[in-house]
Amino acid sequence: MDKTAFWQRLEEAEKETRQRKGRIGWFCSYTPVEIISSCGLLPYRLSGKEGTTLYADSFLHSSLCFFVRGCLEKVLKEEKDLEGAVLVNSCLAMSHLYNALQKYSPLTFTYLLDLPRHAFQPAVEYWAQRLRKFHRALCEYRGIEVNEKGLWEQIDLYLDNRRRLQRLYSGREEKLLVDGHELIRLVEAFSILPPAVFQELIAVYSHDYLHGAEELAGPRVFLTGSAMPSGLVRLIHELGGVLVIDNLCIGRRMLQFTGEPEKGEDPYSFLARLYLQREPCARMKFAGDKLADLEQILKNYHIDGIIFFYLKFCDPWYYYGQLLKEIIKDIPVLVLEGEYSAAATGQLRTRISAFLEMIG
Repeated sequence: MDKTAFWQRLEEAEKETRQRKGRIGWFCSYTPVEIISSCGLLPYRLSGKEGTTLYADSFLHSSLCFFVRGCLEKVLKEEKDLEGAVLVNSCLAMSHLYNALQKYSPLTFTYLLDLPRHAFQPAVEYWAQRLRKFHRALCEYRGIEVNEKGLWEQIDLYLDNRRRLQRLYSGREEKLLVDGHELIRLVEAFSILPPAVFQELIAVYSHDYLHGAEELAGPRVFLTGSAMPSGLVRLIHELGGVLVIDNLCIGRRMLQFTGEPEKGEDPYSFLARLYLQREPCARMKFAGDKLADLEQILKNYHIDGIIFFYLKFCDPWYYYGQLLKEIIKDIPVLVLEGEYSAAATGQLRTRISAFLEMIG
């Protein structure tokens, strides 16, 4: 199968998935998809509708997060076969989205998870309790018994898929055979497709397209920031940049699960550790602490420049960007502020092109 045929096959699988019953939408990468899947439902990551959100703006204030308003617009106007949604209180805007979905959407199941902002042991224990409670609520909704054995099976399946993707991200310090926009596209498929279907596809990709590929050339870029328009990652590629590594909730950050279950550990405690002890997003209390080590890590990857994108009205990522500029001294940083729309990508083209030319 050539690469074009592979991407067509992947898109066909995604199209079939969108037509399936029992889809539970989720938005934040801290959502425990393993629990949803163990209840016989399909966890399906929703990105927001890009562009105008006229319908959603009648329910949420127009100064609220572009991404959140886009998510509400998509659920109300496009994803009419969606059965339910699971949200995380990752920010105040997400809490507003939960309230709007409860009140105005036809969804039969909505749930808000209370995510701690720390990763120390009391926070892990609290998050494990929240996960257990969520599992009970979802089983009650489905009319089934809680099955921890089935949950362990889904944990193993999702861990296997994450590790397959992690292997594609590894070894990128020197020679690059695959651009980062392809890896992020695969992570997107991971967050949409049934795990068994994705497992088959990622096995094909890993076997067929990593041997004999030509080395990529161009300015080596690190991409980080908030939720961003879907075309931004591809735009960097089209303008000649090589995306070496990312720190995105739609990319590598979703995969950084390490460790094995401890003796006698229940699945909720194990999941809590995995989700809280990975690379944090900007809303986590210790996110800024990680920046101290970032510059040396990026030097190991021979990064020529950093592109940081944040959505307007997103305070956590705005302040994270200010810290990033202060701490990173020896690598050029391009800070982009924008809306969640394809039009915003077009407006950013000139700035990204000039930045790549400068660091190239």
